Amino acid sequence: MPKEKLISVPGKDYFAYKYREHTQMKHKMLRCYLEKWLIILGKYHSINYFDCFGGCGLYTIDNKTFDPGSPLIAAQIWQDKGNQANNLRMVCIESKKKNLQNLETVFNDYHPNFKKTWFVHDEFDRTVNAILDNIEKSDKILAPSFFFVDPFGFTLKYSTIVRIMSVEKSEVFLNFMYDSVQRHLTNPKVENCMDELFGCEQWRDIRKCTSVKKEQTIIGLYRDQLKKASSFVMPFRVCYPDRKRTIYYLIHLTNNLKGASIMKSCVAETNNGLLSYLGKQKDQSTFFETSGYIEEDLNTLLLKQFSSKKMTFNEILADLIDSTQYLEKDISSAVLKLYARNLASIVRVSSKKPSSKPKENDIIEIY
Repeated sequence: MPKEKLISVPGKDYFAYKYREHTQMKHKMLRCYLEKWLIILGKYHSINYFDCFGGCGLYTIDNKTFDPGSPLIAAQIWQDKGNQANNLRMVCIESKKKNLQNLETVFNDYHPNFKKTWFVHDEFDRTVNAILDNIEKSDKILAPSFFFVDPFGFTLKYSTIVRIMSVEKSEVFLNFMYDSVQRHLTNPKVENCMDELFGCEQWRDIRKCTSVKKEQTIIGLYRDQLKKASSFVMPFRVCYPDRKRTIYYLIHLTNNLKGASIMKSCVAETNNGLLSYLGKQKDQSTFFETSGYIEEDLNTLLLKQFSSKKMTFNEILADLIDSTQYLEKDISSAVLKLYARNLASIVRVSSKKPSSKPKENDIIEIY
């Protein structure tokens, strides 16, 4: 990644970075999800937000108006909508000292009264593993935690992500820097780094792939590895706004079905119904194969995959949420239409009205 130019903020002793279009979209997805996650989890618990590559804290489009980075976004959402009877504990990790000092100055200027915030000058992997080590040694339980892992490169360790996901009620929103990865596949100097990123050596086989298959093979392997650690793994493609090329994938990991469904809906909501930010590639396929809701295709899928089975709606949703393009609302609507056509039965447990879309523990049988 090119070195960012520091942009002075008039009248302040801190700086900002240029607010690029794909970063704006990334922050919209994050904001949309945190607005729901912080409220749901914070209703009954104190919660943790880990910004694992905190950055400098501020961005600008025109050098006149300035927008908050991810730590400030999380803090503002909590102050506006969080349950103040509980705490949001924030850990901001940044390896570049100048960025961290700037982030802390910006944060204290924007949120002078925000408590329970730690700024850590260190590497992500080392810091997070040290925190988890201390919790294990003290025999304590980590509060529900959200980890935003947004590196500039691809020096991530698969083992750290696996360890995070082994902790109950932890989630990860991860930036997989695809463009950097694919450009360095044949670089012998980064083989150990790639091993640590993928958690295996199978990535070496991808070097033989044709360019047409390379992207899907790379993201497919990484997703398969992550699925060993997380029940739901959803990669969302982000392209350069001015070039027909993928820059990275934002990958959400959670063991919570509702969390997976909400994140998927947030991505669609912030991308005009698409499950990717495609820039100029609006006619290209994504990980989910198509970008729109095709009703008859979903009906066919339900009839083929779940025929002659009795399952709760959540069980059907769990099978489809991170492997197809369909949102929860699409799936519930399709089941209701099959019911109206006498192709399915619904035993109401969570929903009440016969005309309601099925949800949660409703028992579905598709004929």
